[in-house]
Parts: sequence; C-alpha cells; structure tokens
Amino acid sequence: MPELKTQDSATKFWCAPTKLNLFLHLTGRINQPPYVGYHELQTYFQLIDYGDQLQFSLLNEPRVEICWQPGDENIEQRPEKPEDDILHRAATLLKAHPAARNKTLPGIRITLHKNAPVGGGMGGGSSAAATTLLALNHYWKLDLDIAALTDIGLRLGADVPVFLGGHSAWAEGIGEQLTPWPSPAAGRWFVIVVPHATSWTQQLFAHPDLPRVTPRHPPESLLPQWQTFGFNAFEQILLTSSPEIRASHEALKWEAGFARVTGSGACLFAPVENQVEGLRIARKIREKTSKIKRVIVAPALDHSFISPAEHKNI
Repeated sequence: MPELKTQDSATKFWCAPTKLNLFLHLTGRINQPPYVGYHELQTYFQLIDYGDQLQFSLLNEPRVEICWQPGDENIEQRPEKPEDDILHRAATLLKAHPAARNKTLPGIRITLHKNAPVGGGMGGGSSAAATTLLALNHYWKLDLDIAALTDIGLRLGADVPVFLGGHSAWAEGIGEQLTPWPSPAAGRWFVIVVPHATSWTQQLFAHPDLPRVTPRHPPESLLPQWQTFGFNAFEQILLTSSPEIRASHEALKWEAGFARVTGSGACLFAPVENQVEGLRIARKIREKTSKIKRVIVAPALDHSFISPAEHKNI
C-alpha cells in the first residue's frame, strides 16, 4: 500500500496526483469476462506531481458531504447531484464493503480543492476517487489492502487502480493490468497545455476513424522509443474535430519540439529537462494562441500521496 502522508495532520489534506499517458495504443477487443467487447490497450501511466487536494473532516452524523472549492480549475462542471459525484460514489461503495458491516462509521465531509483539468485526460476524477478510498480506509479503520480497494476502484473507473498503487506503471487490459516498470521520463518535467476544450471518451471510442488494432509490443521495446514510436490513438480525431486542441498542439510542438494528447484528451503535453525550460516554453505558448486556457509546468512523480513539489500554473 502507498505510504500515506498528509500536508498537515491538523487539516487532513491529501494530495491526488494526476497522470499522463506517454502513449496510448488500442490493440483489439477483449473476449474474456468481465470486460468482453471492451477495447484492449497498451499505455504507460506517468504520474505527475500536480493535482487536486482533498480535505477530510469527520462528522458526528453518519452522512457523506462533498464540497468543491475552486483552485486552478473552476467548479462549474461539478455534478449537480451529490450521488453522481465520483467521491460520493467511492465513499458509498466503501461503506457497503463487508469490512464495514457492524461498524459505526463516522460521517465525513470531503472538501475537494479543484486543480486538475476537467475532461482533460489527466485522470483527475479517478485520482480523487482513489485518494478518497485510501483516506476513508484509514479514517474508518477498515484495514483493507490494495487488492480489496482495487476491486472497489474498478467499479469507479479503469484509471483508479494506478492511483491506488501509487506508482507510474505499464498498463494493459482496459488499464487495470499494471506492471511496475521504470519510467522512461524519470526526472523530467512536463509542459501541459489545457485548451479551451473538453473531450468525451464515449464519443471517441465510437468514432469510425479510431485506430483499434495496433500491434502489441513489449514494454522493453516500446518504452525506450515512446516519443518516436508511440502515439495516442485518439489524437488525430481530436486534432481534426477541435480547433482549440489543434491550435494548442501546434503551439506546443513549435515551442517544445513535441506534443501529444494524454488519455482521450483534451490536454496535451511535452517533456522538458527542467522547470526553467518548462516555464520559458509555457510563456511562449501563452503568447501564441488565445485558445489555451492555461499551461501547467510540473515534474514527473515517482510516488504519489506526498506533499506536492513546487509547480507552476501559467
């Protein structure tokens, strides 16, 4: 289980790092339960030292409250109904686990300080859900291991397990089959462009031009060439359909020499050597196009749930 740390034991802040898909290949369809018919993929989840922060406050009454607070991201897209919030769903599923039966669990107020882009392909919701499971497992003293939490997490989203594991990883299946593997981007920083656009995964998976049968490759051959041989299966569709994503891609590639969509979009990223270089590129990009909402400069993260390193949001 990841080492659990908070910024301050009195305020009970927990960090929820985001991720980048260094590449994302679809390799076919799964023909075995429980994911028959789903697309099978190969990717590398690179955790990033940037994301939401969550505060947990115990309540006397046995209820779950969710409160969103704006951070780098506004909260206009928060769910209208509390029960639709992935944090509420995570708490509800955990409370229903057999380990919680016959226990008097205190109520909880979860305050989400929103930094991660919404609909950006960086896994902000999945990470916050994973952090909620880890935190409530701790505060409710359920003593569930990572395997048990992962079973719950998969009911919330395919990206949740990598955040529960707390390490960057090679992934297959629908993203839940994780293999520890040294990051090809260890020690690097990333410039992450957030365009004035969102992407909807369900529509992209149904697109007729989606490349669905990319040959499989082992991590030892693909990871060293992730920038040149790897690609994102959704990228060309997004570049064609979204002027904002296309403009962001062009600006980032011009300044950094590289640009790639993460997840199913809409955010794009490029690796850089250090923070100074990242900040220089970020300022140049902001000058190039108004179609960019903001630019994040943050380092690769080798282990999650630690106090965040210094990052910049331009």
